Amino acid sequence: MRTSWPHFLRGALASAASALALVSASAQAQADAWPSARPISIVITFGAGSGSDVTARFLARTLKETLNANAIVDIKPGGAGMVGAQFAARAAPDGYTLLMGSGTVNAANYPLFRDRIPYSPTSFSTVAILYVSPAVMFVNNELTGETFAELFASAARLNRKLSCGSGNAVTQVACEILKRKTGADLVNVPYKGNGQSLTDLASGQISIAFADMAAAAPLLARKAIRAVMVPSSTRMSSLPDVRTAAEWGLQDFEFLSWNGLFVPAGTPPDIIAKLNQAARHLLDSPEWDKQRSATSGIRVSADLASSRAFVNAEIATWERYVRESGVKGSE
Repeated sequence: MRTSWPHFLRGALASAASALALVSASAQAQADAWPSARPISIVITFGAGSGSDVTARFLARTLKETLNANAIVDIKPGGAGMVGAQFAARAAPDGYTLLMGSGTVNAANYPLFRDRIPYSPTSFSTVAILYVSPAVMFVNNELTGETFAELFASAARLNRKLSCGSGNAVTQVACEILKRKTGADLVNVPYKGNGQSLTDLASGQISIAFADMAAAAPLLARKAIRAVMVPSSTRMSSLPDVRTAAEWGLQDFEFLSWNGLFVPAGTPPDIIAKLNQAARHLLDSPEWDKQRSATSGIRVSADLASSRAFVNAEIATWERYVRESGVKGSE
């Protein structure tokens, strides 16, 4: 004997199906109409002049060229990048708020601020990795030496307390692990962005700073600061005379600085696909290739699956760094 659904249940199921169809149709219509004349906000979580800022401004121009979209760079620094990231995570998933993410915001912060971070990896969808480069250790021009002992001794001769400037969580951990590995009495000085730490480095307010090459390029060009170490397994082609961490005697000391494009979770796949295509256009452009080369960036692919795998691997790497080092996050 066939069992039939009660009339009221059949009606409820039909209403639910209709509602889902309407939601799906609405989301598709939203994706089809995107982008409109409404400006797209690219949120950066560190200050002007940071690597995130530079990459975001290149992306804004690309969105205009490829999608005829008007994009603005929205600077929201603070809280180790968590202020801007939280703002982007809570935005409507409609393609009009993008996050210029980074190794700090989208990897290192999760274990560093585990007890108080206001977003999670599931708050965002990865769109594309745009820029990857080793973070570099820079010193004030007055510091000299071919070993850490000599470098630190030169600071003592200048009556300077050893201090390491960090503009994000990645560089903060680099400073802390350098302190532990060398045994130096090194004070970590936090900043809201690498651009600010490098400015103070050039003026002699601090002794050492770790930063991305995008932020450091203008000061390096003026010879206002000096690059001394690359936390990578190989030397950088743009800094062939700068030794790696291993050549300085530090093992397992590798830090990547990177930027990627993210959107709030729930953003329609068609919008993500359009943004990914724009990202591919950016990476293939001669202007970006010149910028990437000038700042020692590694050539990367904007392939969606590869980008998401990269972010997942970075999250796992930072879980290990923080667990093994015992470093606590500082805002």
